[in-house]
Amino acid sequence: MFAVDDKVVYGVVGVCTVSDIATPPIKGISGDYYFLQPFFDNRGLIYTPVDNKVPMREIISKKECDKLRSKAKKCKDDKTLNERIPAGQYDECIKSQDSLVLLHLIRFLYNIKNERAKDLRKMKSADSRVLSVARKLLYGEMAVALDREVTEVSEEMDSFLSVK
Repeated sequence: MFAVDDKVVYGVVGVCTVSDIATPPIKGISGDYYFLQPFFDNRGLIYTPVDNKVPMREIISKKECDKLRSKAKKCKDDKTLNERIPAGQYDECIKSQDSLVLLHLIRFLYNIKNERAKDLRKMKSADSRVLSVARKLLYGEMAVALDREVTEVSEEMDSFLSVK
């Protein structure tokens, strides 16, 4: 169980702060719910039952971020990060909440982008959307864990992962 002020990754929303654990002010709803405030979007709260079915976990540690950064730096020579991912598995990768899987997906999509650029073609819009979501989830979580700006983390990680 999470506590108030914990930072968690919730579904495909990304990093959220647990702002309260109570019954939401909605007629007909009872029981304990997490009140989640998305970290990068302050427009509203998410109410989710404490015993929810949507995947939710603590954010990664600084040590795990350092491992991911190190792996990203060496991505050109990392066979695992350069393995093909079938398009039908993109959603599974996104929903997995696994930082390493997201890193692999981002690297793979950058490889596609680079290949298409050689022929002066743009990336497919579906691939581009998946890349955007994967970057938002992984880089957002890393930024919170490292207490850095998302743009700073994005620039650094993209400089590693987008190499040809």
